[in-house]
Amino acid sequence: MSFNETDEELAILYKEGKKEAFKGLINRYTFPLYNFTAHIVNQNDASDVVQEIFIKTWKSIHKFDEKKASFKTWIFTIARNTAIDFLRKKRNLLFSDIPARQLAGGEKESENENSFAENIPDENLLPDEALQKLEDSEFLNRTLEKLNIKEKEILILYYQEELTFDEIGKILQKSLNTVKSTHRRAIIKLQELLDK
Repeated sequence: MSFNETDEELAILYKEGKKEAFKGLINRYTFPLYNFTAHIVNQNDASDVVQEIFIKTWKSIHKFDEKKASFKTWIFTIARNTAIDFLRKKRNLLFSDIPARQLAGGEKESENENSFAENIPDENLLPDEALQKLEDSEFLNRTLEKLNIKEKEILILYYQEELTFDEIGKILQKSLNTVKSTHRRAIIKLQELLDK
């Protein structure tokens, strides 16, 4: 097996009994998942979380349906849920606690999120050179520590993993408007950091 197959093809091959196909998925996703989870939990715990992500992926790969979502969206959903579960367990928080809400992203999703600010095109918020800095992973990694978990998740998934807002919404189980709104808030915070 050359591992030139798509993620979806590797998942199907694994489900058909070709065990080495899962190694291809592990090779392909170890670094992106580590990068993503390290910003949510921390670098010391990220390796353990990634290992747990792959165990969960292996156990539930038979449930993966390429007609519902791409493999990348599916595995990052598992990654996000595993990282948040890890934080909850580590900090011994109940889901309904206020700190747990903050862990999961802060504000409650509102049906009336079509505010004036949401209709401003994203590209108008930052000049071109600032957008280029966002695509610089070193800059993004340094500034992410100043944002909340929800903002970090969206920026990593959008700028580093190149997922669409729609895909990110599926991963975070949030509406498209909520994802865009959180992205805008994160961009505004980053603009303030750039201006300092």
